[in-house]
Amino acid sequence: MSSCPRLRHHLTGMALGATNRLNRQDAETSDKLLASLWRARRRGSCVEALPRAGRSCARLAGVAFALALAVSPGVAFAQAEALLDEGKSLMKKGKVEEACPKLEESYRLSPRSATLLALAMCHEKQGKVATAWSEYIDLGAAARKEGNKRLEADAKARGAKLELSLPRLTLSVPRAAAVEGLEVMLDGAPVDGALWGQARPIDPGQHKVSASAPGRKPWEKSVTIKRGERKTVAVPALAKDASAAAQPAPAAEAPPPAAPVAAAPEKGSAGSGDGAAGAGKGAAGPGKGAAGPGKGAAGPGKGAAGPGKGAAGPGKGAVAAAPGQGAAGPETDASPAASPAAEEQEPSSGSSPRHTGSFVIEAGVAGGALIGLMDSGSFGDLSAYSYSYNIPEGELIAPCDDEVCHASFDPAIGPFVGGEAFIGVALSEDLHLGARVLGGYRFGGGYLVVGGPSASMRLGRLWLGLSGLVGPVGQQAKVTGIKGEIPSEVEHLNYGRSEVAVNAREGSLPESALVETLAFGGSVDVSLVLADLPSAGWTSGALLLSVSPTVMKGLDGWVFAAPASLGYRFY
Repeated sequence: MSSCPRLRHHLTGMALGATNRLNRQDAETSDKLLASLWRARRRGSCVEALPRAGRSCARLAGVAFALALAVSPGVAFAQAEALLDEGKSLMKKGKVEEACPKLEESYRLSPRSATLLALAMCHEKQGKVATAWSEYIDLGAAARKEGNKRLEADAKARGAKLELSLPRLTLSVPRAAAVEGLEVMLDGAPVDGALWGQARPIDPGQHKVSASAPGRKPWEKSVTIKRGERKTVAVPALAKDASAAAQPAPAAEAPPPAAPVAAAPEKGSAGSGDGAAGAGKGAAGPGKGAAGPGKGAAGPGKGAAGPGKGAAGPGKGAVAAAPGQGAAGPETDASPAASPAAEEQEPSSGSSPRHTGSFVIEAGVAGGALIGLMDSGSFGDLSAYSYSYNIPEGELIAPCDDEVCHASFDPAIGPFVGGEAFIGVALSEDLHLGARVLGGYRFGGGYLVVGGPSASMRLGRLWLGLSGLVGPVGQQAKVTGIKGEIPSEVEHLNYGRSEVAVNAREGSLPESALVETLAFGGSVDVSLVLADLPSAGWTSGALLLSVSPTVMKGLDGWVFAAPASLGYRFY
């Protein structure tokens, strides 16, 4: 019972501290406990303080502990509510730098969807678009679990809006740089090797990229990235650290050395060959010594206690626990030294940049308008028609064929639907070179099948490209007549005309016909990245919405096309 006053004093302090943070209901409960403790203090006995609850100070401790457990969630919730209100108030005043930390602490104390929404909005106003985008994704997942479809849709819309302006940073690690033990860090946080070469969303501003590896000199670089910008930072091959290689390995306690072998006339012990303590290749320098990475025993020479190549050094020695050579006899060591080439280890499969040098394939559906201004051509066999012109002997009636006669057509315009494709190679992450094909059917009759070399360059969320195109184009157009060619030597007898209308019987001409031509030209391709979906698998790529205004010159007239396409570019 002697410990009861001390226990009462300790529990009284705990209860008084908790009382200041309780709500009204919890405060009343605490007041009752304090009153009981005060009576116990006056009477000087735990037995009189709690006659109904028991006659043990341990029961008093249990009651206080249970009270603390019961009220602590309420305390945390109250604090989170106060921080949330304060953060929202600061946000309304435009003080986002002060508001965001308070909202972060509120969410830590009480993780709720309402707090996460306010936090994401604060980070968005702060300019941390990647952080806000990630929080909107988490908010959508939480709202889906809660069954709050309205909040889920709102979070999805906000996240999709931010995704178009996300900066993305790619950490490229070439094969030559991916040595064993390489650690790449972004802003002090390690980046998993599976994410090397992938464009990752990042907040705008300045960031630090660093790399380190055992036995290599560390490297770091600062990079500044703007909103909607894409950048690639290539980690170079780290230079070998000579100072680290010259330092001895941590000396583990070596076992007693083996009995010395009698001196031999090879790489001698005390007087022959390279010398042991003096006349050899040095005494205590950084050579091939015993306590260092060399081949000797007591100095940098190659001889020591025997004709072997080392004794107790961590280099090519015998007794110490190092991968050196030699034991204590005339033979060389059992494990050969690793060659310098062996230090370069094969990188992981995800270490190579997935863009540069890789094949690029794009496929999509296309549709738009096709305008044909081919005013002449052939619609089939014209031998059924004839025409006449003046010659010196009089009037000549000449039969038509495809060489001397041609039909004339009205302009034709109509919608077409088809597809487009691109295949090439990524010269860099932002430059693709290859070939493009565009084809489709024109409603009302006609077609377009063209293709040629193409190059495209990425500028933020846009891809801009140029394509050279060639191919056949056909259009179903209204036939306005047939004309025959007049030989140049008799043009002066036909009022200088080079052609004349064909004598076609009424109703013999078709109302419309398919006119075809071979056309040459090009297009300007503008593509918007709707979604960038990088990954380590074959599905890595981007969803593109493209428009490709096209102008082509046919053998007889012009062709204009205005296709729009939705495609996926695999890279």
